[in-house]
Amino acid sequence: MFRRPTTQSTTISPRRCYLSSISETGRLHWSRPLPTVTKAKGVICFAAGVYSREMADWSTLPDDLLKLIAGWLHSIEDYIHFAAVCRSWHLVAVQKDTSSHPKLPWLMLTEGHSSHIRELYSPVSNRVYKLWLPECQGRRCWGTPFGWLVTVGTDFRLHLLNPLSRRQILLPPLQKCRNLSQLICGPREFRDVFLNKAVISSSPSSSDCVVMAVYLDYRKMAFLKLGDEAWTPLECSPRPIEDIMLFNGNFFAIDCSQNMLVFDSTGSHTRTIEFTSPPSIDELDYEAKYLIELKGEICMVVRCLYETRVTDTPCWRTWGFSVLKFDVCTENWKAVKSLDGCCLFLGNNNSFAVQASGCPGFRSGCIYFTDDYFGLYNTTSSYDMGIYSFEDHRIEPYPVEQPPLFVYSLPLWFKPSIN
Repeated sequence: MFRRPTTQSTTISPRRCYLSSISETGRLHWSRPLPTVTKAKGVICFAAGVYSREMADWSTLPDDLLKLIAGWLHSIEDYIHFAAVCRSWHLVAVQKDTSSHPKLPWLMLTEGHSSHIRELYSPVSNRVYKLWLPECQGRRCWGTPFGWLVTVGTDFRLHLLNPLSRRQILLPPLQKCRNLSQLICGPREFRDVFLNKAVISSSPSSSDCVVMAVYLDYRKMAFLKLGDEAWTPLECSPRPIEDIMLFNGNFFAIDCSQNMLVFDSTGSHTRTIEFTSPPSIDELDYEAKYLIELKGEICMVVRCLYETRVTDTPCWRTWGFSVLKFDVCTENWKAVKSLDGCCLFLGNNNSFAVQASGCPGFRSGCIYFTDDYFGLYNTTSSYDMGIYSFEDHRIEPYPVEQPPLFVYSLPLWFKPSIN
């Protein structure tokens, strides 16, 4: 039995910093304000590090030592500062073994009046970075834990975009997938409502990166491996699909009745696992479901919502979550009573989990969620986003938010990467 959580007010004023760009070499270009510079006892201290008056030749440090240092870095800001020291440090920073070190999530805020600039909030530093990012202008975006976004626009094109390096990868046209006889929608409808969810399985730098899409009012699914010339359709359930993921080489999709559809690596439908008595929560107005890998196991997070009204427009608000683990042996769901030191990130992004002990600024046993109920909220109201404590069922408002301006633009979580 769930009870509606109380809401705690938290007031934090994040510092806003301006970035004109972040180049692929990892160099940070500041507009204003400049990093703080102080002097104390003959040492000049910068935001990026501490330098003595007699500069040592940092480029001669051995790679093994640099890799050890890089392995202790948590935030992407530290990685950028590390990569900007010199060429040898940059090469170490972008090597595969150090870039696999877990990075801390950032929150991308929604498109504002200055549509070429997007604001990115870093919880660990409590700063909002203003980033010149015209590639996101007028496009709907989904976040991922691999440093990239999936974007779709009124040009009917889908891209993968790294918001820090601004690299883009053009994907084949989804509207030409074989499970669509014809496309009957205009440019805005294609951007706003055609594609319901997009996720990726790994970084695009990986040879086995797979992009998955749920579209056409949650009734169609398809996937592609980077380099494919066309999307491969997946057989769908008669019920709307809520989420999809790639796990151990197989595709898993969950429908609105909590039934699991399983596909092999070629996209062939192997089986549907039906649950005659799915776990239920009393007095719900609506449930949203997310698939997530939690400590090597498939879990489903059920988001519990109630409907409010702003004028005549329905507005969904979250009041609780439940987490269920998929038992492979019995092919059934089992309730999870603890997140075991993890925090979860859900909403307008790939659902992902991180170990809180390695992520300063984030709390263990909490679910960080953003609004992803496209078209179901009034754009003059606030977003449905916050921090849910899995232990005491409390919801705290998130410390930074923008007023909704565009129906296609929603806040999202992603893990930034300079690679």
